[in-house]
Amino acid sequence: MSDSPLVHKHLIVRADAVNPPMNEQHLTDWLRNFIDSINMKVLMGPYVIYHDVPGNRGITGAAIIETSHIVMHVWDECSPALMQFDVYSCGAFDPETICKKITKDFDVTKIEYKFLDRENDLTDIGGGSFKPLTAKRHEDKIKLEKEKILLKNRKEVDINKDGSGYTIKEGPNKGKTLAHIRIPTKGI
Repeated sequence: MSDSPLVHKHLIVRADAVNPPMNEQHLTDWLRNFIDSINMKVLMGPYVIYHDVPGNRGITGAAIIETSHIVMHVWDECSPALMQFDVYSCGAFDPETICKKITKDFDVTKIEYKFLDRENDLTDIGGGSFKPLTAKRHEDKIKLEKEKILLKNRKEVDINKDGSGYTIKEGPNKGKTLAHIRIPTKGI
């Protein structure tokens, strides 16, 4: 550990994961990479085991780090799976960076966390929750952004400022405004 002062911080995370770790080797590798990504050092482990008992089925992984420990429990019988994650360290780390990594790596749909100062009476020094974009909403957002880029680069049309349609820039219909096509639906 470096010469930086000990900070005694504890991050507790609860997440709903669509794509949780379920394979022992996968979680072992993920924990090693995770520990490296937050600039910590493994002293022992990671130790990972899948527990196959109905009602308590899931995977658990733990590692002893130079500055304390990291533990993950996943119960995969429910959908989405319940994930509990715990980082206790005397070294500095950013809880939001950790939550974003968990969200990205395990396709998390909801995440909540508490960040505690264990040196000062378990003072709550941060925490909260956020609902990440679902995969579908994320794909729709990317598709819309790509469409806007493509349309802005086209020579023949401009997007109307209010988003109502397009104005033709070249050819015999120059200056004509086209509206978005609306398709009537039944029973939707």
